[in-house]
Amino acid sequence: MQSIAHKYSNQKFPVNKQARDQLGGLSVMFLLGMGVNLIGLPSETSGSTNTVTTILLGLHMLIGISLIAGGIITVFRARSSTFLKVTWTGLVAIVLTFFCGIMTLNTKNNWWSYAMSIGFIASFWIYGLLFVKTQVKQ
Repeated sequence: MQSIAHKYSNQKFPVNKQARDQLGGLSVMFLLGMGVNLIGLPSETSGSTNTVTTILLGLHMLIGISLIAGGIITVFRARSSTFLKVTWTGLVAIVLTFFCGIMTLNTKNNWWSYAMSIGFIASFWIYGLLFVKTQVKQ
C-alpha cells in the first residue's frame, strides 16, 4: 500500500500517529491489567492493598474508555484512505475487549479474562499493522 503524507503538515500520516498512540495506550493497559491480576481484584483484597488495586483497576477502566475514543478518532482520520477497514477492525476489537473486561468483573469468571487477553493481542496486532503500513517514506 502506498503511504500518504498529510497535506497540511510535514508530519507523518495522522493515522500513523493515532496508531502509535493506541499502541502506547494498549501497553499501559497491559501493565495495569497485570498489576490488578497479580495483586487481586478489590473484592479479593483488604487494607492498603485494596486501595492500590482499586486505583489500578480504575485507571485500567479509564484507559479502556480512552482506547475506545482513540479507536473512533482513528476511524475518522482514516475515512478517506485505504486503511478504513483496518481501523474499523481495531475499534471493534477494542470494544469487544472492553466488554470482556466488564464481564470479567461482573461474573468473576476467568474465561472472560482469557477472552480479554485474546482481545488485547488482537488489538495490539491490528494497531501494530496499521502503524507499520502507514509509515511515510522519508
